Amino acid sequence: MASTNKCIRVPLSPENRVAGTRKHLQIALQYAIVPLTLLLLWEAAVRFGWVPNSLIASPSQVAIRLMKMLGNLSLEKNALVSLKRLSVGFALGTATGIAAGVLVGASRIGARMLEPTILTLLPIPPIAWIPLLIILFGIGDASKIALISLGSFCTLFFSTTYGIRTADRNLVELAQVLDKDRRILVLEILLPGAIPNILSSMRVALALSWTLLICSEVIASSSGLGWLIWDARNFSRADDMIVGMIAVGILGKASDWLLDLLERRLTRWRVAYRELQNG
Repeated sequence: MASTNKCIRVPLSPENRVAGTRKHLQIALQYAIVPLTLLLLWEAAVRFGWVPNSLIASPSQVAIRLMKMLGNLSLEKNALVSLKRLSVGFALGTATGIAAGVLVGASRIGARMLEPTILTLLPIPPIAWIPLLIILFGIGDASKIALISLGSFCTLFFSTTYGIRTADRNLVELAQVLDKDRRILVLEILLPGAIPNILSSMRVALALSWTLLICSEVIASSSGLGWLIWDARNFSRADDMIVGMIAVGILGKASDWLLDLLERRLTRWRVAYRELQNG
């Protein structure tokens, strides 16, 4: 006679239920106390005239304006334009940066051919490339995508090269003893060992990409969240300006959360301090 294992749930006692609720409330308060305090101070500063209300909108005014912009789809349209530029530029820069990093890190010939040139160009701040990119690609999406790609490339190139070059020497020597070819060495030993460095650097590159996106849209654009912020500033629409800033913050946090989730899934084999914190 086959036996079946069933998971039996033990009901929580009233004391444990109250303790659990209290713990959840404490955690929620820890998350909320700083933003709520800042919002209250901001509202008071505008209402009591501590800052000019013609230059800074209060949180309540921003909330009302946010609802209106969501209703007429103006915020969504500009956000989609910015997200398109960011995603294409970030993907191109990440892919080329990882490819160049693997080539330079795993090949002496690749390092001799590429590394001196790349290291000479990398100290130039990405923003300094904006005038040249506008000359080459115009003020359309191409120049903005190229700028974001450049910033992402720099970050991923460094981290990938470092990750490849600091791979476990014992594993590399074992592969050589087993007479594994270069492709297997790179794909199964060097690149997997560099994955933690690459994923953490992707989050840095993503934050830089948002900065470069807004800069490029402020300097030369007629759409996007950066343009929305700058246009609102020029015409003294403080509520629109802050709505655009909030949209950038929310979208930036959401994109970083997705990359953090990807990092956790691909590096589950690592036991990090954050697991102790979450526990």
